[in-house]
Amino acid sequence: MRKRIKKDMILILLGIAIVAVPFLLRLKEQERNNRYIEAFEEEQDNEKENKGDHKKKASLLSKEGVIGIIEIPSLDIKYPVFEGAGSVQLNEGIGHMTNTAEPCSKGNCVLAGHNGSRRGVYFTYLSNIEAGAKVFLTNKSREKHEYTVTGTKVVNPYDEWVTEPTAGESLTLFTCANHGTNRFVVKCEPVKGTDDQAVSEERNGD
Repeated sequence: MRKRIKKDMILILLGIAIVAVPFLLRLKEQERNNRYIEAFEEEQDNEKENKGDHKKKASLLSKEGVIGIIEIPSLDIKYPVFEGAGSVQLNEGIGHMTNTAEPCSKGNCVLAGHNGSRRGVYFTYLSNIEAGAKVFLTNKSREKHEYTVTGTKVVNPYDEWVTEPTAGESLTLFTCANHGTNRFVVKCEPVKGTDDQAVSEERNGD
């Protein structure tokens, strides 16, 4: 009887551990992401003050490859954007496809994120986004651009339409779909005369 109780207790503890480990791992990664975001925002706020501290933070962010911040309020998403879309970058946050336009610049800027990662939410709920939703992207030059979702589409993993260059500024987001056999893609167009104008006025006032 005692052996059975002991065995049952071990199984219960094992079950708790299986459930708790992914949660703790995700919590740890979320704290790391928050530190990246705080460092990025502090670097921007103190660009002209505390030059030594600014250089230290800039060096840290540069080493880690942080090039911006993406926000999607309707999905409660706010993550650092890393240069590159390999496993290292996508385990830390959202990855920028290096062969596409830079964040907040002319051309098609493409960002990728994991769906269902144990390390973070990332783009897990991207498929819930609706046309007209707002997306905000900030780059290293303190430019914060606002975009509107114009449409979504499920494509095959090698569809060149995802990274196809555009004449004007655009933003493309994507993640895995159908257990990795497809890609869920979100197309966004910039809202003109809003955030970039405010950033310009802020710079002139510094």
